[in-house]
Amino acid sequence: MHAATLLIALCLVPNSPAGTVPADADGQTERRPDVVIILTDQQQGAAMSATDGAPGVPGLRTPAVDSLAARGMRFTRAYTATPQCSPARFALWTGRFPHRGVMGNVSSRERVVPGCSPPMDPSIPGIATVFAAAGYDTAYFGKWHLGGEPSRHGFAAGEARHRSDAETARRAAEFLSRQGERPVLVVVSFLDPHDVYHVAPRKQRDRGPAPSPDRAELLGAPLPASLSDDLSTKPEPQRRFRDEDQGKIAADYTDEDWRLYRYRYHLLVEKVDAEVGRVLEALGRRDGEPVVVFSSDHGDLAGAHGLAFKGPAMYEELVRVPLVIAGPGVRAGVSQALVSTLDVLPTVCDLARVTPPGGFDGVSLAPLLGESAARLGPGDVPRVAIGGRESVIVEYLGKQRWRVPIRMVRTDRWKYVRYLVGGEELYDMLRDPHEIANLATDRAFANIRQTLSRMLDAHIDSTDDPFATLGVTDRGGRPLTP
Repeated sequence: MHAATLLIALCLVPNSPAGTVPADADGQTERRPDVVIILTDQQQGAAMSATDGAPGVPGLRTPAVDSLAARGMRFTRAYTATPQCSPARFALWTGRFPHRGVMGNVSSRERVVPGCSPPMDPSIPGIATVFAAAGYDTAYFGKWHLGGEPSRHGFAAGEARHRSDAETARRAAEFLSRQGERPVLVVVSFLDPHDVYHVAPRKQRDRGPAPSPDRAELLGAPLPASLSDDLSTKPEPQRRFRDEDQGKIAADYTDEDWRLYRYRYHLLVEKVDAEVGRVLEALGRRDGEPVVVFSSDHGDLAGAHGLAFKGPAMYEELVRVPLVIAGPGVRAGVSQALVSTLDVLPTVCDLARVTPPGGFDGVSLAPLLGESAARLGPGDVPRVAIGGRESVIVEYLGKQRWRVPIRMVRTDRWKYVRYLVGGEELYDMLRDPHEIANLATDRAFANIRQTLSRMLDAHIDSTDDPFATLGVTDRGGRPLTP
């Protein structure tokens, strides 16, 4: 579906003291809504019960997120800005592409290794600084992964620690319960289902829970259709990840091993959903209807193309994430529009009637939610398609010492992926939703590949993306000559 493009008129709302909207014609003021953003770590877009329009997972139980989806808009084609933790969070909190601030995971080393990045620059305006200026009390709970502390980026309360998700939910709920009349912006960042790294089948070192007889449906859920992909037609870094990097854990996996991996992964999804429910319950005790966003930083390959965890690839299981938005004026429904996690910042600003910062790359999804207009920052006039974006761009730098720059363009039907070194991919997502047949070298699709390649080139030029100059390394961080 290629929707016509709509240019949204500018409708700037100046900030008001104490979290109120400016007086209307009758001199009345209105309290701005609370804004709560709930983020999981490494959750696939299809890993929730409410997945009509997507394959779904038989037997999976996510009642908390389902309840949010029942009263909000659920986007079935939402994409992360990058399938890596730190830069995905940077994109969420600033609305900017990773190459404009944090391209890789923030390094814990004094010397930043090639696949990583230094901490986020506090001078870059983000969601907390914007909402604090509008009179909001701001707080952050849970995984941060951007270097330093959230307090350096506008969050006045909370704590960013790798505590248990139960502790993160408890602290967030306590904060919500003791806040007064001022509106709040709260980010609750959970760790699961990221802990699949610790419970994946490891043969003799297996530490995960044994299958439960009452969860036979979940254990027996279908395996990915691409499981047997030998990657022979795919870019070389994917095979290196499988054979030499974290993917080698699954080198001798049987179908039963993959079922156990996926079973435990989905149990972690259910576990974190229970903590999401505790936060929503506490939020429900506050006055007024809040704006609530639920999403994840990226997905997990979980057997797609025979790969585990996350690595240098752009498959749907890794780059498509859950996205649910609920709040005042948001109609309940399901949207198949192409959207990006870059769009979260301008969207919540719209819904809370707060002026967003200048210089962001996302677009407000308010027109898709039932809102009548979008309010943009000075100088920002992004195009918003009535049916969503015309395309989504996803970036990747690398992992640890291994730098493997990748860029992806996703349109309504096609996906084009370019590795700086390693090859290209082209998939017809209508006829080949499991991304098995790489058409990049098929002459019959040369025109489509060229069109998408030019689209990516135009994006790189218009956003000053340093993609072509990033360089590549081997897994030890040693530079390679293209």
